[in-house]
Amino acid sequence: MTEYPPQDADENSLWNDGAIAGPVIEPLTGSLRADVLVVGGGYTGLSSALHLAEKGISVILLEARSVGFGGSGRNAGLVNAGIWKTPDDVQSLIGPEAASRFNLALRDSPSLVFDLVERFNMQCRAERCGTVHIAHKAGAMAYLEDRCRQLQNLGAGVELIDGNQAHVISGSPVYRHGGILDPNAGTIHPLSYARSLAHAAIDQGALLFRQSRIESLTRRDDRWLATTTNGNVSAEQVIIATNAYADANSEGVRESILPVFIFHCATAPLPADVAASIIPQRQGLWDTDSLLTSSRIDAEGRLVMSAPGRLPGTQRPIRRNWLMRKRDRLYPQLKGTPWAYQWSGQIGVTSTKILRVQLLAPRVFAPAGYNGRGIGVGTVMGKRLAESIASGNRDDFPFPIEALYREKWSKIRAGYHDYGTLLLQFFNHRG
Repeated sequence: MTEYPPQDADENSLWNDGAIAGPVIEPLTGSLRADVLVVGGGYTGLSSALHLAEKGISVILLEARSVGFGGSGRNAGLVNAGIWKTPDDVQSLIGPEAASRFNLALRDSPSLVFDLVERFNMQCRAERCGTVHIAHKAGAMAYLEDRCRQLQNLGAGVELIDGNQAHVISGSPVYRHGGILDPNAGTIHPLSYARSLAHAAIDQGALLFRQSRIESLTRRDDRWLATTTNGNVSAEQVIIATNAYADANSEGVRESILPVFIFHCATAPLPADVAASIIPQRQGLWDTDSLLTSSRIDAEGRLVMSAPGRLPGTQRPIRRNWLMRKRDRLYPQLKGTPWAYQWSGQIGVTSTKILRVQLLAPRVFAPAGYNGRGIGVGTVMGKRLAESIASGNRDDFPFPIEALYREKWSKIRAGYHDYGTLLLQFFNHRG
């Protein structure tokens, strides 16, 4: 039986060290009934549970490990709007009318995140300081100019910045070409945000259970019965919100995406003057390089960087050293500074690079494939699923609903991505 991707024992996540305490929740025992069962304690599942409970709908959430165990507790903490694909790309894939609903639903996703943080007084170090999609070379600006134009046509409050602005914002001698600034986006402590969503959902009446892995999901009359080792839940509707951390019992969701690893490294808190010289206004950055990296300075003055790949065994020093070389080129004042933290997580990638909402069976929904935009997209997805379930009206749901899609050669393609990035990082001596 397929298990979740393991967390290597010698990974030490920055977010685990500094997160707020999660709510005290126990494994499921006995038999319970609810209107809606949510499977998965990440952003989508927790947002679904919170917004359903706010509407007075009885909801039970089952998490196989602990709240935020998966990608929701292992990402870079950049709260970005939209998805990787441009609005025009989305239109070419799903048509003008569907694309308009899709793009508008995600245009202001950071606003929903930061509004929830304020409304529930979430202690997750949220900073609405903006994010920048930054050019790593002059030739990348044509793409960013076109992307910015499309986003502005959609009504997004983004702006194109020139090379001097990019240099001032980044504090880097490399990022001197320009980029797209989204002043409405920002950064967050990702695991604390997940745990804060759990606290809020419980306060609104949702029931959450940890260490409660689904062993089977079967149809009983007009309801669904989910069984775990020590209990079961009967529900009218089900949201399977497991994404890249789906296992063999998640109705094939794992086959509908490519599970791709992202790794992260962070320094110890830097001297105040050094920290002030790097991204001084504290935006989150991600670049246009083929081996994309993101950078941010956290609340304690640590530099946090992320890139494609995983960190098992012999891969770890290759990837970690490559990221150090790139860091030292971007921020030469950090040469000789060791990494204090290293960890990895998985994201769900689709071949189209846009998310999927799949109807696996009557009243069983499975959103997946956020392609690395989980904080904003997952929060919006949970809210919109809750609204659709509460109203019984799918006409206003902004994302196309389809049957289960199975990515072709997903294991081979995921392995190709994993080892392909490793080879590039091994041979890219400049970082």
